[in-house]
Amino acid sequence: MQSQQARQFYLITAPRTGSHLLLKILALEDQPNVLFRETGGYFFLPLIVLREELQTSWKHLDSLTAEQKTKEQECMESCLRDFELHAERANIEGKLVIVKEHSYFLTDPVAQSRFLFGEESFNVETPLKLQTSNSSIPETSHSVHNETFLSDEILKAWHPIFLIKHPALAFPSYYRAFLKGYGEEFTKSIAGQREFQMVMTMRWTRKLYDFYSECKAPPVFAKNQATWPIVLDADDILCNPSVVTKLCDIVGIDSDRLRYTWDMNQIQQDLSVEAFTTTLNNSTTIDTTKVAGDIDLSDEAKKWRAEFGDAEGEMIEGHTRAAIPDYLFLRSQRLRA
Repeated sequence: MQSQQARQFYLITAPRTGSHLLLKILALEDQPNVLFRETGGYFFLPLIVLREELQTSWKHLDSLTAEQKTKEQECMESCLRDFELHAERANIEGKLVIVKEHSYFLTDPVAQSRFLFGEESFNVETPLKLQTSNSSIPETSHSVHNETFLSDEILKAWHPIFLIKHPALAFPSYYRAFLKGYGEEFTKSIAGQREFQMVMTMRWTRKLYDFYSECKAPPVFAKNQATWPIVLDADDILCNPSVVTKLCDIVGIDSDRLRYTWDMNQIQQDLSVEAFTTTLNNSTTIDTTKVAGDIDLSDEAKKWRAEFGDAEGEMIEGHTRAAIPDYLFLRSQRLRA
């Protein structure tokens, strides 16, 4: 039997990449050898919620009060405990783990401040790193590509699966959903613009990919089966089921249990949540119109300016063009059937 460490998979995503759809297809709740989590993961989402409550989400770390910093630190530690307990429970039950997280949820506050306000805006050289409570994991450290608040050792205990989507689809979709969920006033505010700066980038995903490429060798079960780390492109999830089947073979779940049809979700949700889940909730199968295919970015930018206004369209275009090189690189590394 493979070790439990070889059975911990971290699905690293970003908003509007189709992660909800992928989990719907994988039907992890029906996989008997998987320790299922109702939310699919999102262990560090409470930190994002807390920052919204404290109104610290996109402020420079230096501007936070001591009390705010303490609350955020305590929340990070609580999230990490839940994260590790889930893995420990799976180990006890002899099950594998597949959980997801948006890559920017994990960004170290120092790295975030430098990204949003400039490299010279922060003098602290050492980023925050959470200490694991797992005594089997050695002394913590961090390497150059690790811009998360999780130590190298915590990250290396997990096998990554990166899910990407063409920025020309993901970024305007995020803006559209954010506008619906939070309203025009906040969307156009300074805080809203920093939100888009932080989310409309592939930096955090690329950094984690580079980290795993350099710091973690392919596990035995992935050799000769896939490039490593594993990268999934959203187009393949929509149109190439053989890729999903191959993922199942690599991970160790039953591809016969994959689900490609489902009932619509009629559960009432908060507007801010519903704005990001409406398409999937109202669906009963895969919507192949969401495929990126061949995109003319200049033509798409004209559509964004017409839909959102000149300033907003130009903002989305700028973030999209900046993200394209990372997307194309990661896509070149994607899992193929």
